Amino acid sequence: MFVRSIKYPAISCAALLASFMMTAVHAADGQIEFTGVVNDNACTINSQSVTQAVDMGQVRIADFPNTVGALSTVEATPFSISLENCSGPTMRNATVKFSGQPAATDATVLGMVGSNQVSGLGIQIADARTGAKLPLNTESTAYTLRPSNNTFDFTASYVRLVADTVNTDGDVTARGIGTGRVNAVATFDITYR
Repeated sequence: MFVRSIKYPAISCAALLASFMMTAVHAADGQIEFTGVVNDNACTINSQSVTQAVDMGQVRIADFPNTVGALSTVEATPFSISLENCSGPTMRNATVKFSGQPAATDATVLGMVGSNQVSGLGIQIADARTGAKLPLNTESTAYTLRPSNNTFDFTASYVRLVADTVNTDGDVTARGIGTGRVNAVATFDITYR
């Protein structure tokens, strides 16, 4: 009898241990979420093009003809947007659209942002291929995408937004352009077709 009493507890412990092990195998204690993105972009934007600082340099008020819309006589400042890893078969063309705070008197050019900014001026962006003005929130003409890398060239120019007030003798009585800092910010969107 003594032998039987040892077998049953051993079998009972083994059965109990097996049932715990089976329960642990079937536990649902966590979750894994898989995420990603599938897009149809034909290219990636070069990391140096994503965020740029374009130094427009210094100009004098005398560098502007006294006509609203006149560009500074100082040469335009070039800048570029570069694309990499372009795949020709997916999309063949791209357009660029610039957006930003428009000037108060001309919504097609960038206005100044921040405090202590120059008055009477804006920044006009143009397509370097043609020299044509690229108004804010308007797509450029199409650029043909080449396989691999592409660079789109643009220029930025100061543009007069307010004319000087001149008396009958031809003397300036109020300047249309003030002095100060220049700070304008543009974002760009690329649309592939």
